Amino acid sequence: LIVAPLLYVTDLTQSDQYGCVHWQPEEPPFGGNDETIEEQRKQMLQLHSYEGMTGADREEVCKLMEVTYYHQRQDINAVSHSSLCSLKSSWPYLFCLKVFSTHFQLLTDITLLTGIMEGFQAKGKRILKFFEEKPTNNEVCAIVLKSEQESSLVSCILLLLMAHFKEKFESLFLEADVAATAADIQRTAALPDSPRLIIQGDEMNPEKWMQSVEGKLVLGSSSDTFFEGLAALFAIYYTLNLEYQEGAASTMEFIQR
Repeated sequence: LIVAPLLYVTDLTQSDQYGCVHWQPEEPPFGGNDETIEEQRKQMLQLHSYEGMTGADREEVCKLMEVTYYHQRQDINAVSHSSLCSLKSSWPYLFCLKVFSTHFQLLTDITLLTGIMEGFQAKGKRILKFFEEKPTNNEVCAIVLKSEQESSLVSCILLLLMAHFKEKFESLFLEADVAATAADIQRTAALPDSPRLIIQGDEMNPEKWMQSVEGKLVLGSSSDTFFEGLAALFAIYYTLNLEYQEGAASTMEFIQR
């Protein structure tokens, strides 16, 4: 659905520039240097200490995150980097959908949200029709029957693909009560190291979403639009140099292409 090559690596400490046009810029932008970028990073940290993640809505933060992209990639790609916590501590505003999407665009030259939305609009109904006419196994049949009721096209296609490839739902998703807060999920759910899209509400028509990686919630939903949750999932894989986990790789690669 999205035409973009996957960035394949094994974990946060190993990285590969495959598929990324600006995996590690050679020099800071706009005549900047390491000292000026560090000052800009500290400026954002100070703002975060006062305003928390709401500061990400400020236009100045968006601009600062763009001009400090060079330094962000250095920290992400550094061989010595081994902790998501340290990255969140250094760049807290990276961990919101708006900035993740901007980082993804700088990294790949692809507008993520637009790419996913257009991809599903162009091909989603054709994929659904294919499985309706030629279901490939019993689980696909069951999902097709559910989809005849009101459902989200994006979540329906994801579930159909996972069923077709015989990949387990929990290898990519986790379910949570629609009323659960981020603190509730962090405290009670067994969050794995590999990325998970946390669905709140019915799996065929999720009401909310969150995102986890390395056993920690890194994104709470800034909207109720599920395709934005899928966009966040792709952004995390690319931005943090993560490979698709084996149990969900076929589904993710199909959507990517």
